[in-house]
Amino acid sequence: MERIAWDHDVQFLKGVGPVRARALARLGIATAGDLLRHYPRRWLDRTRTDSIGSLRPGQEATIRGEVLTSGGRSSRGGRSLQTVSVGDATGVLFCQWFGQSYVLKQFRSGTKVLLSGQVQIYNGRKQIVHPDFEILDGDAADADPLHTGRLVPVYPLTSGLGQHWLRRLIHDTLDQLAPAVEDPLPADLRRARGLEDLGPALWGIHFPQDAAARDAARRRLAHDEIFLVQLALALRRRGRRGAEGLRLDAPGDLTRRLVDGLPFPLTGAQRRVLGEILRDLRSGRVMHRLLQGDVGSGKTLVALIAALFVIEQGRQAVLMAPTEVLARQHGATLQRLCKPLGVAVETLTGSTPAAARRAVLAGAAAGEIDLLVGTHAVIQQDVELPALGLAVVDEQHRFGVRQRGRTLTGGEAGVPPHLLVMSATPIPRSLALTLCGDLDLSLIDELPAGRTPIETRLVPPKGLGEVHAAIRAEAAAGRRAYVVYPVIEETEGQDLKAAQSEYERLAAGPLAGLRVGLLHGRLKPAEKARAMEAFAAGELQVLVATTVVEVGLDVPEATVMVIHHPDRFGLAQLHQLRGRVGRGADASRCWLAPEGWLPDETLERLRLFCRTHDGFVLAEEDLRRRGPGDVIGVRQHGAPSFRLANPLRDGDLVEACRTDVDALIAADPALEDPAHAPLARALARDHGRILAAAVG
Repeated sequence: MERIAWDHDVQFLKGVGPVRARALARLGIATAGDLLRHYPRRWLDRTRTDSIGSLRPGQEATIRGEVLTSGGRSSRGGRSLQTVSVGDATGVLFCQWFGQSYVLKQFRSGTKVLLSGQVQIYNGRKQIVHPDFEILDGDAADADPLHTGRLVPVYPLTSGLGQHWLRRLIHDTLDQLAPAVEDPLPADLRRARGLEDLGPALWGIHFPQDAAARDAARRRLAHDEIFLVQLALALRRRGRRGAEGLRLDAPGDLTRRLVDGLPFPLTGAQRRVLGEILRDLRSGRVMHRLLQGDVGSGKTLVALIAALFVIEQGRQAVLMAPTEVLARQHGATLQRLCKPLGVAVETLTGSTPAAARRAVLAGAAAGEIDLLVGTHAVIQQDVELPALGLAVVDEQHRFGVRQRGRTLTGGEAGVPPHLLVMSATPIPRSLALTLCGDLDLSLIDELPAGRTPIETRLVPPKGLGEVHAAIRAEAAAGRRAYVVYPVIEETEGQDLKAAQSEYERLAAGPLAGLRVGLLHGRLKPAEKARAMEAFAAGELQVLVATTVVEVGLDVPEATVMVIHHPDRFGLAQLHQLRGRVGRGADASRCWLAPEGWLPDETLERLRLFCRTHDGFVLAEEDLRRRGPGDVIGVRQHGAPSFRLANPLRDGDLVEACRTDVDALIAADPALEDPAHAPLARALARDHGRILAAAVG
């Protein structure tokens, strides 16, 4: 049989061609290797099917039947509802979809179908909501052992591709590639960890003989994902830790004067984290530390104390924020705190006027500016900070790892500054070890005393009048409100309220007479900045927005957050949105406004959010339910992604990989052993950008 390579162009696989290659590209598939790592999202157990008459509520079932009727209507909540009835010799099952009118084209009367999902009883009728389904193409297709009589893989698809065709393509590619695929894991490591070889694992994940074979395959492939990420980050961490850093001495009196002048004591967590940071600054090695803390935990104050520790020894510091508004807010706050200490603070953003920019650049180059605050503008090539000792990056996940790496340049020749990156996006430890393995971790897990919890509750569509009345009352008292939607504009086939049209409706209707503004990601940067600044200054009382407000706005007067379609957001993202309110002394509220029917699991997730205010608890729950990409909230440039691994569920793999990676690097730091050559090739192929970011 013909053998192909991992990097074989998918277009030239038998039966693909240029048209289907373009469709595969939409799924991120360019090579044969990409195709084999396009893993099933689930498997249908077609070793048996259930009769409709035997179905019971709560059962995960697969049934084979014939389409009887199909049609659509609007639900009571205003969303479109599609219903298909399917029958067999024992009864009738109803299938329902919300907002997916295109499915009706596939369910014509008389069509044979296979359906899988959880059975419910509604109004006395058996139904499955949003089932997995497959249109059966006749007896020949049913007889194909790839599609029936086994655990059958169900793949993510795109327009122009079908399950049968993709299943066959992956099977035939496995036949050609799996027998000779290069296994990156050394044989002794595979044996020590009880992991099967790569070829059998690829067969086992796509076409498992049984559930045990599938689980063993998933474990091996998840191990590889975690292991390679940790290896790439550990190599970067090792290179950095070997670098000489600025050795800073005991503090003078700036830090003491700041702390003594605060109207509140530092929390125990802040003091513990400061101890970790100061040990790094005194060590003579370059600090690369991630500081995590929930919204309002006092990370910025910790960063300022670290900056003052550096400044009082004749060095400069820089703080980089993800948005211009947040940079200016940080700049104003830090300037107020530092002025009594005689510390010079300036702010630099992309919209700083030319004359002011020249003055800031000159002051920075002359060493007259102690602390420079800004956006990514502060790491442009024309910014000179000759005595740079500390770079602080706020909301670090908003910057790609390459941008984060650029903050390491500057300062004394050959001696990079210390780096402190901060994030209010809660990342559970197991995930942080995997995604941020090049950084040491510090956690502020304590909120300052006296913070009032934000009242959070679900509100049905008929209760929105109460919400709008509350917004009016808060506005009359000088306070402000956010109203958040998941999309900017309405699109065909997507039954979601959109920011643009709802802004117009609210401003002319329920919130008429209030100063209402609009903010979303398609606005030009200057327009976004104007909207955020107008809201912060009180010129706008209500800001209708998408999740662009998730970070970058600190408005103490904002006391109301309304989130429409909350089921479309992860718990961690909802927590970030809720964190935009409750930042002042006034009581704050967050309303979740779902539309129409929601599955029980979704309702329970939203109820958990309503009763939980700990961001790390919510992040761990998100990680269990949705996967690591949704916890982080963004796919940053150069960041690793996981197809199968879930670092919370696979916590034992995370710890095992960390142990094995440390042992491997200690024994062969350059991966020069011939036995490690396949590992080095896989590392360069999958995570070359992580390694490049160390110098990028």
